[in-house]
Amino acid sequence: MTQKHTHRTSAHPWIDVIWQTVCLTDGIYRATPDGSWNLILSCSPDGTPTVFLTGQATEPVDVPYSAGEHSVVISFAAHVFLAADTEVRTGATIRFLEVQDGWFLLDGVQLPLPSFSGAEDLVDKMVAAGLLKSDDVVAKAFSERPKAASKRSVQQHFRKTTGITQKDFQLIRRAQEAVRHLKAGQSAADVAADLGYTDQSHMIKSIKKIMGHLPSNLGSVHKI
Repeated sequence: MTQKHTHRTSAHPWIDVIWQTVCLTDGIYRATPDGSWNLILSCSPDGTPTVFLTGQATEPVDVPYSAGEHSVVISFAAHVFLAADTEVRTGATIRFLEVQDGWFLLDGVQLPLPSFSGAEDLVDKMVAAGLLKSDDVVAKAFSERPKAASKRSVQQHFRKTTGITQKDFQLIRRAQEAVRHLKAGQSAADVAADLGYTDQSHMIKSIKKIMGHLPSNLGSVHKI
């Protein structure tokens, strides 16, 4: 094991999941799409903090790391977006933020550095400062009571809010679900049938494209 990953879900409606990672050796991490954009605190081996935003991705991205690095990642729910920034929503865009002693600056607002235990408090501060907004159409798109809107309107809201299409989002989430079932020991044929893939080959191609790994080699895929 070259990295130790810890994650937790959150009751906060604007947070998808919070991650904490410690790098035990040098290596390259394959970051897989997860249907979220992220606020990340990365600390170098000497403790120097860097804070940055990463946008939605539809394919895996290789990221080098060094022994002793550690990070905290806040992954936001699909319906959440930055009020004053459209660039971070598109593709795998990275936006670095100014960092000073114990805080970072986002769109003119000073905020405490992200932490694994304090993610909810930080997001509340971002909401209160008007940095974050929510698209109600996207929020309800996958609920039992979706907001009344045409299919085209939902697609437009989805693309504008997340930076990716609704179809791409659904493909990513289905691939994540497939990986979860495969890691739990379910047969590939059963997973493909249960999740609506055309066949096992279709599922394998989808997982390979989105996760960058074949179903027989999913050990390093953790963002599921």
